[in-house]
Formats: sequence, C-alpha cells, structure tokens
Amino acid sequence: MSAKKHRASRRAKRKEATSLAMQTYNDNRAKRYCVQLVNANFTEQDYALTATYDDDHLPAPGDTERVDRDWTAYMRRVYRWCDKHGVERPLWLMATEYTTTDETGATYGRHHHHAIIQHTDGLSRDTLEELWRDTAGKTMGLCRCERLHFDHGSVEGLVQYINKNKRCARRWRQSRGLEKPKTPPPNDSKWSRKKLEEASTLYIDDREFWERKYPGYTLNRVETKVSNTGHRHTLVILRRAEFKTAADGAYRGRKNGRMNR
Repeated sequence: MSAKKHRASRRAKRKEATSLAMQTYNDNRAKRYCVQLVNANFTEQDYALTATYDDDHLPAPGDTERVDRDWTAYMRRVYRWCDKHGVERPLWLMATEYTTTDETGATYGRHHHHAIIQHTDGLSRDTLEELWRDTAGKTMGLCRCERLHFDHGSVEGLVQYINKNKRCARRWRQSRGLEKPKTPPPNDSKWSRKKLEEASTLYIDDREFWERKYPGYTLNRVETKVSNTGHRHTLVILRRAEFKTAADGAYRGRKNGRMNR
C-alpha cells in the first residue's frame, strides 16, 4: 500500500476496496464474455494466431495508432488474398497488447497481436502466417498459427493468457458478423436448494448425470467454489453434440451454463 493510501481515511479505504473489487468483477465478466463469444462463433477447425514484431518493424512505445494500422492492413491483405483465390473471407476476434512506458521511462512488453481466425475452405495456416508482412513484402516478425482447442479449458486459458500482463494496455477488436452469445433467462424454479447441493457435491464429476439433465450436450467439466460470503458457485461447461445441416454440413456448437446457490 502506498503512503497516500495508508494515510487515507477509513471511508476512503473502503471506497478503494470497493473499486478494486468492482474492477476485478468487471474484468472477470469481460473475460467470460470473450470466452462465450469464441464458443458461439468458432470451432476446432479454426485458428489461434499470434503475430509479433521484429526489431526493424517494432512500433515505438505508445504508438498505438501504428499498431492498429498494422493489424488493419494485415486483415485487408488476408481479404484480398481470399477474394483473389475465391475463398470466403474469415470472421475473427483479436486482442492487441501494447508496449507500455511508465513515469520512470521504463518500457514493458512488446507490441503484438493475438487473434482467433475462422478457417474457411482454402485458407491455410501457412497462408495466414505468410501474409504477416510489410508493404515491401518483408516479414514483420514471428507469426504463429495453430488449431484452436476447446478441451480442458483451452479457450479459457487462451483468454487468461492474453489478459495476464496487467501493466500493458490492450484493445479488443472483432470482425462484423460475429454472433453474440445467447444467455437464457434464469430459471430459479428448475433447481431446488437440495438438488443444487447434491449437484454441486455428489454429482460434480458424474458425466451421465449432467448429460441426462441437458440432452444433446456432452460434458466438458464442472467447476465449483465457495465465495467469501459462503455462497457456492457451480459452473457447468457443456458442448453441443455434433450435428449436420443440409446447408452447413458438420457443425459443432457449444453451451455454457452457470448455477448459483
């Protein structure tokens, strides 16, 4: 705690604590929404991409406009390649992490981009990596593209990784056309207190129990914890079973559910 905060009144300290708690709450909600957005729009066939800068192309600290222009130019390059080769333009969700300079002049981090990009027929990982270049056709830095994974909390882990550096500012951007995650209204009458207690303790690892409760979904995992106020929070992660449509062929959807008691 700083000297200024140490000398603050009790009321000021309570206000500071509330502010920090609300900030943490909002941060967790933002991360949760990002995970739901990915689950609603992307599958295991899509890509997780990281694009960095080498020393010759690294924008100056604080030059966020240049960093944003680089990403915009990159996606335009991807779109032009798709149009030229008759490939559908991909949807995407991206987070840019900026270099930060503090009041002492110390610089933290390096500008770089994390993105989740849709795989469309004909658009390969090699193509996405090769298009990370400047106007002269020279590679701007390391660009790595991998398959997106949903098992064992991989998407949550990716979002946590993107947000781990609290000292560096970041900006989220997304393409048009992403479907917003649908959150059904709460149904407090569906679960009694006793059933919630049993589900959160006796059946927490019972796959058959959860898949019977939610037909058409397969269980990914269940997380439960008790808050400081003594309330149990159980998060159930389910994935929609594979199904096919005449228009789209194979498709895998996902669903996230939360129970609070």
